[in-house]
Amino acid sequence: MNEFLKDCYQTIGWEKDSLDFSNLPEFLKALAYRFPFENRAVLSKKEYDVTKEGLWRHMVKEPHGGLCYDLNGLLYFILKDAGFDVKLIRGTVWKNGWALPGTHAAVLLSAGGNEYIADAGFGLNLAMQPVPMSGDETVSAAGAFRVRIEETEFGTYLLEMNKGDGWQTGYAFSLEEIDEKDLKSMKQTIFEHERSPFNKRLLASKRTPEGHMVLSERNITIKKHDGTAENSRIDRSEFEEKFTAHFI
Repeated sequence: MNEFLKDCYQTIGWEKDSLDFSNLPEFLKALAYRFPFENRAVLSKKEYDVTKEGLWRHMVKEPHGGLCYDLNGLLYFILKDAGFDVKLIRGTVWKNGWALPGTHAAVLLSAGGNEYIADAGFGLNLAMQPVPMSGDETVSAAGAFRVRIEETEFGTYLLEMNKGDGWQTGYAFSLEEIDEKDLKSMKQTIFEHERSPFNKRLLASKRTPEGHMVLSERNITIKKHDGTAENSRIDRSEFEEKFTAHFI
């Protein structure tokens, strides 16, 4: 095991000496419970590289979570160093219409003659296990997930979710491989584009073993699997304090 993996495993709380396909769901849960989906770096215009070393410094050595290009970028470098057959791909998120084209990063994993989507950077919508490209469903605390073939202007595949009210599109994607330069371009678009949903107000969310948490500039909500929730009003000036206390 190299030093990069040692550092990442220690930060994530992964106590096993190795990582293989059989324990990947357990690892993806640990990753989700450790790193929040958050945009503080965007609002503060923090400069860092979306590379193996850059993400190691930004997320492992410093107290940050990140957005899809951060979280799935780090996941890609971890899986690659752990010996998995992986490549980075891009998608376009659907939320009452298509978001900025090609600004969602994900990981395509090949194992045992099959292909899967591994995604640690889709907000709270995390399968926390590989989603088969075959169309078979996977289920997590966030709902059910599947991949379906459908031709769109942004690719031939859809990652779909069912949170109890029917199947909905999460994002469209293709299998074309992208690299660090594409992650950098994606990050720049999210930082600068007027249609970016992440460069206007602070936000954070994270899955927990008990449920999930959401933090905005006005509220913090802690919800448990049994449906009970605590919701508190905050001032924007309290965001960093609440983030440090609950998310990192």
